[in-house]
Amino acid sequence: MAGAALVLVWLGAAAPDARARTALETWAKEKQYALEAPAAEPADTGEAARALADRCDRDLDQARDQLNAGDDAGARRTLAAVEQTLRDHPELPQAAWLMAERCRLEGSIAQRAGQDPTLWLERADVLEGPRAPAFGETARAPAEGSVAVAVVVHGARAHETYWDGVKAGDRLSAARGEHHLAIVRGKRVAWSGWVSTLTEAKYDVWVPDAAPCSAEDLEGASFASDTEARAPSGVRCGAWGVAAPGARRGTLRVALCREATCEPASTWAYEVFSASSGVPEKKRFPAWAAWTLGGVGVAAAASLILWQAGAFDKTGSSQRVVFDGRGL
Repeated sequence: MAGAALVLVWLGAAAPDARARTALETWAKEKQYALEAPAAEPADTGEAARALADRCDRDLDQARDQLNAGDDAGARRTLAAVEQTLRDHPELPQAAWLMAERCRLEGSIAQRAGQDPTLWLERADVLEGPRAPAFGETARAPAEGSVAVAVVVHGARAHETYWDGVKAGDRLSAARGEHHLAIVRGKRVAWSGWVSTLTEAKYDVWVPDAAPCSAEDLEGASFASDTEARAPSGVRCGAWGVAAPGARRGTLRVALCREATCEPASTWAYEVFSASSGVPEKKRFPAWAAWTLGGVGVAAAASLILWQAGAFDKTGSSQRVVFDGRGL
């Protein structure tokens, strides 16, 4: 009878060999568990965001061409469409810079029409900072003063804050005006929007935490010593394990954890689990592993091996290795 599900975190610079894998599966069975894959989160390749950003770039190029051709009305219509797209899709990482360019081009149209471009240029400066004046232009005075801003993220245990497209802390000083704020959790934008900062401000943002037993939920698991495993703060996985190569060749350190509490780690000598055939197995990534580079628990690049139930059946199909180390 199969045991309850258990996700295992493997902290090693390389995938475990066949003997280590067999030992880990045996350890799980003795604990009344069956190894399984982690909870999956929706994939985000970033293709939709790239397509929108490319469209905005093309529209800005079109507006420049219209401006150079003297079609100010057409350029303004194109720029208005760019702004609408950016307001509809604030999840674009480069939204602040695209909006700043939209404002600068609008300022150029206003100046040529004999209108005051100051408001448009100030909006652009707030989003990306002032640019050096072009030849023959008069340098403008920087925006007056700045205000303190605090970003408070609720729900997610870990996140990154991006202010106007630049990674920032949750407390910062910002110029008065409209800014772009994005909260990244894991490898995706969890929340984004346009915020107006005219006085000292605090922005409360609610972001869901990582799914229990997902790779993100277990990120940060480590060993403090041969006998002590450390769980990430706030981990929500009901049952999971952590394992790593032992101090001596042919041994493993392994511990069973329940949420943020881990049992004392034990050391297993797994030579007794070697196959009787005596034929050495060619080292390769197992078909059941999803391989994610990490940096926890070992001096070398660590890794997180996400196990799949039934992974050790010898009649498995062709190998499938997933590398999930892409960035933002």
